[in-house]
Parts: sequence; C-alpha cells; structure tokens
Amino acid sequence: FKVGISESGNHENRNYEDDWGERYNGLVENSNYEAQANQNYAKNLKGKLMLVHGMMDDNVPPYNTLLVVEALEKANKSFDLVIFPNSAHGYGAYSPYMMRRRWDYFVQNLLGAQPPYDYQMKPPTMR
Repeated sequence: FKVGISESGNHENRNYEDDWGERYNGLVENSNYEAQANQNYAKNLKGKLMLVHGMMDDNVPPYNTLLVVEALEKANKSFDLVIFPNSAHGYGAYSPYMMRRRWDYFVQNLLGAQPPYDYQMKPPTMR
C-alpha cells in the first residue's frame, strides 16, 4: 500500500480476548497465530503508516500497537504515531481531531497536497 492508517489495531491476537481469536482461528495450540502478528512484518513496510491508539482502551490493549511501534523502530522504518492519553477504544471528544488527522494524512500522502493548517472539524449538530 502507499498509505495506511491503523486505529486501535488488534495487531496480535494472542494479546487479545481469547474468544475473538478462537472464533476465527481456533485454539492457540492448533493455529498459527504467529503468522497474523503484524509486528513480524514491520521490516517489510513500504509507504506511509500512521498508528493510532487510545491509551485507556479497554477493548484492544494499547500494547498491541506498541508491539508494532517497537518492531518498526528496530527495523529503522519511518511511521507516524498518534496517542490519545485519556481515550478508550473510540476517541470521544478527540474524534473531530482524529478525523482531521486522517484527512490530512491522506491528502498529504496520496494527493501530495498541503491541507489547510489546523482546519477544525466539528461534530454534527444534533437536532
């Protein structure tokens, strides 16, 4: 891919809820979870990658993203990281900020254009 964004990524099924991985892959003893561990492929990264995670995520452990961060650093790969210190699986009040970051990332890295600086996206008004 040329550009990718991973948000709250479940990069390592062995560190996630067993009922999720086992539903699709079977028991750890009978399946190759190693082949699905994204940190194992960090050395192959081509293109731009943004990783995003809320550090209070109670669904996908932030550690799953940090495994990929560590592997990318060890492989000397460039990437972008957005951390929300007090956000859970969704980004709550930071959702408009993340929407702008997504748009900016794609505009810069797919179109080669410069988006408006600090453009503010606002949540829709409820009627």
